Amino acid sequence: MTDLWWPPLAALLLAVALTYVVRPAARLVGAVARPKEDRWHRGTVPLLGGVAIAGAVLVVAALLPSLSWSGLSLVMGAGCLALVGLFDDFRPLRPQIKFLLQVIVTAVVVAGGVHLAVTGVPAVDQLVTVVWLVAVTNAFNLLDNMDGLAAGIGLIAAGFRAYFFFVDGNLEGAMLAGTLAGALAGFLLFNVQPASIFMGDTGSLFIGMFVAGLNVIGPYPYSRGTVAVLLLPVLILLVPIFDTVFVTVARTLAGRSIAQGGRDHTSHRLVALGLSERGAVLALWGMAFGSGLVAVLSYRYGLPYTATLVGLLVAGLVVLGVQLGLQRVYPHRGDPGLVRVVTDFPFKKQVATVAIDIGLIALAYYSAYVLRFEGRLDAELPVFEASLLLVLVSHAAMLGLFGVYRDSWRHAGIRDLVRLTGATLAGSVIAVLVVLLTFRFTGYSRAVFAIHALLAITFLSGSRVLFRALGELLAGDPLEGPRTVIYGAGAGGVMVLREARSNGELDWQVVGFIDDDAGKHRTRVHGVPVLGSLEQVAPLIASGQVAQVIVATQSVSRERIEALTRVCADAGVRTLMASLEFHDAASARVSGE
Repeated sequence: MTDLWWPPLAALLLAVALTYVVRPAARLVGAVARPKEDRWHRGTVPLLGGVAIAGAVLVVAALLPSLSWSGLSLVMGAGCLALVGLFDDFRPLRPQIKFLLQVIVTAVVVAGGVHLAVTGVPAVDQLVTVVWLVAVTNAFNLLDNMDGLAAGIGLIAAGFRAYFFFVDGNLEGAMLAGTLAGALAGFLLFNVQPASIFMGDTGSLFIGMFVAGLNVIGPYPYSRGTVAVLLLPVLILLVPIFDTVFVTVARTLAGRSIAQGGRDHTSHRLVALGLSERGAVLALWGMAFGSGLVAVLSYRYGLPYTATLVGLLVAGLVVLGVQLGLQRVYPHRGDPGLVRVVTDFPFKKQVATVAIDIGLIALAYYSAYVLRFEGRLDAELPVFEASLLLVLVSHAAMLGLFGVYRDSWRHAGIRDLVRLTGATLAGSVIAVLVVLLTFRFTGYSRAVFAIHALLAITFLSGSRVLFRALGELLAGDPLEGPRTVIYGAGAGGVMVLREARSNGELDWQVVGFIDDDAGKHRTRVHGVPVLGSLEQVAPLIASGQVAQVIVATQSVSRERIEALTRVCADAGVRTLMASLEFHDAASARVSGE
């Protein structure tokens, strides 16, 4: 055990020491990142943090006893890509040249024994491994777009890989993964917001290659079956993979080059939705840690027991991707052919909703079998497979018949969830009847269909609640703009708050409510505090906390409105009356003429 602890500790200390050295050196040689329109940072920041990361890992790896040929190939390959990145940090390479160099280095690493064992055909396995290594390397290169993000995700991934190596008894792999984790931990001390140094391409290419290789290096990793070989590396590296796929799809649909930089990554969109920069990084760290935990559970208990978690994780990522995709981050321009086909398709939202629902219903049906038969599905799989299509068609028909797909996920409410529940229950009843008529219910369990109904209601309702919750939780108040207090913490006040948060033309920073109902004082409405009654306005204005007051209630007396107006007018604070008015369309058109 003592052999496992010294490599990460030594790498951490060495990374800290090297960072202290390369940070001023980067400024001296001009290796700095300057602000650009398509980049996130606003000041000049030294690069070459990747030199500290790679240097710490390479030095400690050289001290490890008797590295295997595959381990040595991985270390040397990652070091070679660090050199490619170092050259690129000084003199940017063309994307084609950088990609070609990555393929050459990766092919040498694979020839050294680092490869997946998927098909059993050596040539195919080696090709798949090259694609995997290059893809993950570039995913980390793209992920390095916000302070602490790539280093933190790499640290989490290396930590989980060290755990898997330790469980499998592969001490060499555990020490290599621990070494990378230690170096990243040391570098993070300087890279969290506000970062005093960036890793540059030197670090992102090195980390990407090293982490990708750790997930395929032998001889013992993922010894519990082919599914683990394919699934667990993806779960461990879910965040960079998701970000790369999301950005690729978004740029393709927007008619932009995939290689073109920009503020359109997952982290940037989270900030655009309302999170702080640090909050966005923490959210993605949390996502990486959560997917890593799912990988641990899948490894320990097998896919039959954890398929539900994996499926829900995928569904959650789809919902998150849709929510992020609603953010407009590209300037409008003429749509190319592919974009026009997608944007002009009349029922794209309904098709996407049906696809998500069908997946969740299938997942609920499978999960019902897992729960009913406690994971022992060998004898039940033929029955499950024979009835799956019938169950899916029954539920889809009822969801359509009940008008579920006319509801908006963004504004899903109690009525919508009640309708969804009724449609799901009806679908379960129809499914039972269809199975009874088709198979006479021979070999089927009534408990499975009861469990499936409950799970389907939970999964379908949860997807809609998650979508709306993400929209509301991430839609925070602007950090700038007039500080606003809303008079009235009832339904009218909530309406004004939602409009302030969702209307991009309003830059109101809502800091609180005031209300004459003492029972609402010291409470919160959608996260905004109720500060007190009308008498609290004058002290708030005097302290400079209020720039405008919006009256959002019709139940207050004229005298109190006049008193509020006088207080605000004396202090130069604007007072607005919120109202919802209805006009006859014909008369409005005539008056407009």
